[in-house]
Amino acid sequence: MKKTLIAMAVLAASGAAMAQSNVTLYGIVDAGIGSFKNGAPGSSSETEMRSGGLSTSRIGFKGTEDLGGGLKAVFKLEAAIDVQAGATRTPYFGRGAYVGLAGGFGEVNIGKNWTALDDIYGAGNSGFDGSRLAISNVVWESANYADIPNSTIKYVSPSFGGFSGAASYSLDQTIGQSTDVTSFQLSYAAGPVAAAVGYQEEASAAGADRKTTMVNGSFDFGVARLIGALGNVSGVGSVSGAKANDYHIGVDVPLGSALSLSGGYASSKQKTGGVTTSKTDGFGIAAKYSLSKRTTTYAGYRDADTENGAGVKTNERKEFIVGVNHAF
Repeated sequence: MKKTLIAMAVLAASGAAMAQSNVTLYGIVDAGIGSFKNGAPGSSSETEMRSGGLSTSRIGFKGTEDLGGGLKAVFKLEAAIDVQAGATRTPYFGRGAYVGLAGGFGEVNIGKNWTALDDIYGAGNSGFDGSRLAISNVVWESANYADIPNSTIKYVSPSFGGFSGAASYSLDQTIGQSTDVTSFQLSYAAGPVAAAVGYQEEASAAGADRKTTMVNGSFDFGVARLIGALGNVSGVGSVSGAKANDYHIGVDVPLGSALSLSGGYASSKQKTGGVTTSKTDGFGIAAKYSLSKRTTTYAGYRDADTENGAGVKTNERKEFIVGVNHAF
């Protein structure tokens, strides 16, 4: 009888412990078909299938464990997937692999993780911040920052009166070379207003450090949400004196509970030593329709041209895509 009672007590205790932790399997499968051109003026377009039009296809595991006293252990492992090839990308958990602690103080985690600057980048995008819909993704030099470095230590604060922030530091990746990444962001969101500012510095062993600053904001009028963003980069291509100034304006328009439209214009001008070396301008339009809470169809077009310092067009980018996105 004693042995039976002891066994029941052990099982009850282990059951209680298991109830305090959880692991979630989640993912997104997104694929589209369209026409794509990215090359010299006069080059032809290709009809192709592309993965991740609205958002990157992925599969992941995330979880928490209640440690008591308001403290939790957290972890995440996330892999990107190329749907058209049925393959994962390298590294396997390239979209995140970290462990940390969370509580009233916020969250601290270590591993491979998105930088603090990346936390705010998407808020300044039109095209629903879609991987192959947002125009800033293919126009802005500011968009070419190191987004998810290895060996990252990150802190995310709780919200205080609408304000929140984050800081991240990614350790040097090569012995004897200074290649660390330091990043900060401060955000505000209350009612229809949202705004954010971020800064990231990427040390370069080969030349000038890359320094990126972003500011974005939006106002939701109900019938439409206006978006604006600015970006500035120094040390473009690790070249001292090479700078870029970017801007973007856009609007999101909901048409009922299921259909939404979005459009935007973006520009990027690069200079070295005060002399313009290139300029890229482009626009994008997109639509999405929710078939359910987890399944969305979408379509989009974006068009961008690049000119050299003499005003001669050197590159044309024209992309049209129609696709389906399913989250689980």
